[in-house]
Amino acid sequence: MNIKSLLAGSALAAAGVTGAQAADIITVPEPEPVEYVRVCDVYGAGFFYIPGTETCLKIGGYVRYQIDWSDEDDGGRKLARATLTVDARSETEYGTLGGFIEIRGETKSGFNSSGPVDGIQGPGFSGQFVRVQQAIISLGGLAMGLSDTLYDAGLSGEFDEGGGDRVHFIRYTFEAGNGVHFTLAAEEQDYNYDYTPNVVGNVGLTQGWGSLNGWVAYDATEEEWAAKAIAKIKLSQPLTLEAMATYESGQNWYSVGGPDGGYEWTVAGYLKYAATPKLSVGFGGQYFSESHADGFDDYAIGGVIDYALVENFNTKIAINYEDGDTYDAFNDGDGVFSGFVRFDRNF
Repeated sequence: MNIKSLLAGSALAAAGVTGAQAADIITVPEPEPVEYVRVCDVYGAGFFYIPGTETCLKIGGYVRYQIDWSDEDDGGRKLARATLTVDARSETEYGTLGGFIEIRGETKSGFNSSGPVDGIQGPGFSGQFVRVQQAIISLGGLAMGLSDTLYDAGLSGEFDEGGGDRVHFIRYTFEAGNGVHFTLAAEEQDYNYDYTPNVVGNVGLTQGWGSLNGWVAYDATEEEWAAKAIAKIKLSQPLTLEAMATYESGQNWYSVGGPDGGYEWTVAGYLKYAATPKLSVGFGGQYFSESHADGFDDYAIGGVIDYALVENFNTKIAINYEDGDTYDAFNDGDGVFSGFVRFDRNF
């Protein structure tokens, strides 16, 4: 009896210990499935879906280093720029809903606020800023925000001027089909001045042979207007001809050379030859007639060499020459040579 009682007690004790241990077991939950980033190919390369949403996002930008020069300078002028872009898009019953942001920062050459000492510049940098370059909301053909004016367009050279600058805007674009589009914009560069916006219109045609665009802009503050037409024609597979003409009723925000400049009319042309997939060269000029300030006539000519060292790393060399009545009056009759060497890393 004693042995049987001992065995029974041991069995009960073992069962009690096992039950206590079973109560202490920690249950590990199954891991949540990983949601990998999905490629969004609806809007082109580089877009991906924001996890958990149907919004497509693309992050891009470029880094630029540039050295400017002029025969009137005592040395080179350097520029470093960084630009970051964010492009978000999704589909709605009213069309594509978009949001575009461009943040730009740049720094120019060093300077000494008290002037150079023995020809040597002191510490510090000039022209530093970080700003919102663009902020645009769009839905279908409607867009609003901050960007370059609808009127801002020119040739592919580095000598030409087409007029226009950044503005706040509301615009609508209608795609008529067969490469035809119409855009109407209300723009404002004044701050707390009045409630009358500038009005800009554009009509364009794009075909296999090239494109043709026309603009008309009215500056409500200056009560002056400007018009511009640009044609880009593919003469052959490697050769493209670009032409531009502008007219201004008077000095205004859309004037060639900005609101402080302007000419009654200008004509410009540019010829670009793509020698290889990596190398292209171009040459052209622009004639400026009847300056609003003094009636002077001026001209500019320039050449450009573009070369892609590798994919997304581009170089550009530009050489320009400017001369005319303005230089005769204010620069001892001497024209000015200028240009730059530029390096862009795009991503």
